[in-house]
Amino acid sequence: MKGIIINLLEDFIKENLGEERYEELLEACFPEPREPFVGPGSYPDKDLTALIDKTVDALGTTESETLHAFGRHCIRKLARRFPSFFNQHHHAKAFLMTVNSIHELEVKKLYADADPPRFMCEEPSPDRLIMRYDSARRLCPLIEGLIEGVAEHYGSSIRYKQLQCMLHGAQTCAFELDFSRERVTVT
Repeated sequence: MKGIIINLLEDFIKENLGEERYEELLEACFPEPREPFVGPGSYPDKDLTALIDKTVDALGTTESETLHAFGRHCIRKLARRFPSFFNQHHHAKAFLMTVNSIHELEVKKLYADADPPRFMCEEPSPDRLIMRYDSARRLCPLIEGLIEGVAEHYGSSIRYKQLQCMLHGAQTCAFELDFSRERVTVT
């Protein structure tokens, strides 16, 4: 697990619970003094899992709700941190169709030892997209939050449903996204 995702979780926790509470959660997860998580660093997946578990308890939500909210948060932060990935697209669908190449090319370029999730897209029609997510980490609710965050970022309307889920025995998670109801802005 790359430190950047843990840094994004740190931001999420501080935004929702405050810096002092973040430090308490960090100490509860890692009682021994440790170096801070840094973006290019590599950390065991269990570090992220431990911090998510403590965050779930502190927020009083389910793991699914926490991951979902965290996914939305990630897009806002990533769009500010890496605008070039977002600015080259004018619609959520176009961006989502490139997520795998961003992970495979750009993330691997920055972090050669990264093990990013895989996203495969099928385009059954101009206003639909089937997006498959595959990762040993199985953070499926995070993907729903990312989809909603992308929709917010581009001002797009995305209706989606999950067709299958790794948490329920499927090989991959599959999401059907419908872009047919675009928002109308009234001025």
